[in-house]
Amino acid sequence: MIINSISAKNVLKFEKLELNDIPEEGIIAISGFNESGKSTIGETICFALFGRTFSIDDKKLKKIIRWGASECSVTLYFTKNTTDTENEQFAISRMLDFAGNHSAKLYNVNDISNPIARGIESVEKALYDITAIKFEEFIESFYLAQREITTPHPHSYTLKSMAGISTLEHCYQEVLQDIEKDNNLSDEIKQQTAALKEEINELDIDALQLDSLVSEHNIASQNKTQTDSTLTEYQANIKEYKTISTKLSRSLSKKESGSFSRFLLFVLAVVSLILWFSLVMMPGEPVHGEISSLLQSNFPQFTATYSPYLLYISALSAILFLLLWLPVIGHNKNIKTLDISGIKLSQKMHKLDIARAIDADELRIKKMNQLTTGQVSEEEINNFTQDDLVFLTQQQKNQHDQVIKLSSALVIERERIKQLNEIQKKITEYQAQMSEIEAKNKTRVLSSQLLIGATKHLSTCFNQTLREHVSKTLPLFTESRYERLQIDEDLTVRIFSNNKYDFMELDEISSGTQRQIMLAVRLALSQEMVRRKVHSRQFMILDEPFAFFDEERTEKSLQELPQLSQDLTQVWVIAQTFPDNINFAKTIICERDIIQKEA
Repeated sequence: MIINSISAKNVLKFEKLELNDIPEEGIIAISGFNESGKSTIGETICFALFGRTFSIDDKKLKKIIRWGASECSVTLYFTKNTTDTENEQFAISRMLDFAGNHSAKLYNVNDISNPIARGIESVEKALYDITAIKFEEFIESFYLAQREITTPHPHSYTLKSMAGISTLEHCYQEVLQDIEKDNNLSDEIKQQTAALKEEINELDIDALQLDSLVSEHNIASQNKTQTDSTLTEYQANIKEYKTISTKLSRSLSKKESGSFSRFLLFVLAVVSLILWFSLVMMPGEPVHGEISSLLQSNFPQFTATYSPYLLYISALSAILFLLLWLPVIGHNKNIKTLDISGIKLSQKMHKLDIARAIDADELRIKKMNQLTTGQVSEEEINNFTQDDLVFLTQQQKNQHDQVIKLSSALVIERERIKQLNEIQKKITEYQAQMSEIEAKNKTRVLSSQLLIGATKHLSTCFNQTLREHVSKTLPLFTESRYERLQIDEDLTVRIFSNNKYDFMELDEISSGTQRQIMLAVRLALSQEMVRRKVHSRQFMILDEPFAFFDEERTEKSLQELPQLSQDLTQVWVIAQTFPDNINFAKTIICERDIIQKEA
C-alpha cells in the first residue's frame, strides 16, 4: 500500500492540508519545530485509513476536529499492487462533525460512481480485504512514534499474527475453554450423581422386601378367600339346616295328622278286597262261601249288583292310602337330609372350635350331637352359631384390611423400586457422560500440548527470522558495535557485545543505544509484516526515529534506510531537522498550522 496524495480540512492542527504527487519510493522528510504540526500529517494518514489516530481512540474522536471548527474531512489516495506490473488505485474519504456523526467511503479511482463500501464498519472490513492490515497491526508495524520505540509487547495481536500463532493460540484458548466447560459440567454431574446416590440411601431399598410382600399378600389373599368360602359355606349350612328342620316339622305334622285316615283307608281297602274276592273269585270255598251265603241271604241283590263296587272301593282306598303315605316318605327323607346337614354343620362347628382355639362346653357338644336328630331348634342354632359367625366376620374383615394394607405396601414398594431403577438409570447415563467427557478432555489435553508445541516452534522460527532482519539493520544504527540479538519467546531482547563477547541485558547499555536497537527491531517487524501478510510494497511512518542519534549516525541511517527492504519503499520520516547533504524523494517543512514549503 503506497500513499499517492492527501487532502484534509480542519484535522488536528491544520485548517487545510494538501499533499499531492507523493513519490512511491524514497524518503519523504517532514521537518519542523515543536507544535508545528509535523506529527499531524502521520495522524491524518492514520485517521483517514482507520477512523482514529495513535493518540486518539474512537471514543474521543471529537478531538480530531481542529479547534474552532465544527467538522473535519480527509481524502487519501493510495495504490495497491495487484500484479508485478499493474497497480490499482483506491481512495478513502471520511467526515466527522462535532455532533459525533462519522461517515466513511471507500472506492476505486477508476469507478467513483460505485463505491466499494460505505459506513464505518463496511469500510473497515473492505479496507482490510484490500490491504490485509488492521489498526493494531499498522500501529505496531508501520507507524512508529518516537515515544513508542520500545520493546514490542510479546502478547500483541500483530506479533502473534506475524508469527502465525494467533490462530493456534485462539484454538488453544478454545480448547482450554472447552476443557473448563466440560470440567464444570463434570463437577455438576458429580454433584448430581452424589445427590442421586443420597436419594438411593434415603430410599433404603431391601432387595428381598418386594418378594416378601408379594408372598405375604398371596398368603393373606388365600386366607381371606378361604375365610370367605368358610363363612359362605357355614352360612349356607345353617340356612340349609334351618330349612330342612322346618320341612321336617311340617312333614311330621302331616304324618301325625293323617295316621288315623291312613288306618281307616287301609282297613276299608282290605275288607273291600276280601269281600269282593269272596263273592266273585271264590264263592265255593268254605270260608268265602259262608261269607257269600250270609250276604246273599241278607242282601239278595248285593252280590249281583254291587259286588264290582267292592273292587272299586278297595282300589280307591288303596290309592288314597298311598297318597296319605307320601308325607311319611317325605318325612323320612327329611330325616335323612337333616342328618347329613347336621353332620356337615357339626363338622364345621368343630373346625371353628379348633380355629378359634377354644374347648367346647358340654352343652355345645350336646347340641352338636343333637344336630343329626333334629332336636335343635332354630333359636338354639342361632344362639350356638352366633359366635362362630361373629368370629368369621371379624376374621374376614381383618384379613380384608390386611390384604388392603399389603396391597398398598406393594404399590409403594414397587413405586420405590421404580424410582430406584430410574435413579440408577440416570446415574448410568451420568457415568456415560463422565466417561465421554474424560475421553474428550484427554484428547483435548493432547491437542493443547500439540498446540503449545506448534506455537513454540512457530515462535522460535519467527524469532529466528526477526534476528536475521535485525542483523542487517543493527550494525548500521550502532556503527557495527552491535551485530547480533538474542530474542526470547516473550520477545525479551539481549544484545551481543563484541567487547565483552557475551549477551547483555538492555539496561546495561545507554538509553540512546537502547532506542537504536529497538528501532532496528521495529523495522525488522515491519519487514516481516510485509512478507507474511501484506505481500506488496508498503509505506511506513517513522516519527522522530533518530531523536537519540548523533548527526553522523543519523546521516548514515538516512542514507541506508531506503535500501533496507525492497518492500518498504515509501518511508515517511518526521524530525525537527535533517542533515543538509541528504537527497530526499520529497521534503515537507511545517510551521505552526501551515505547510511552509514542499520540495
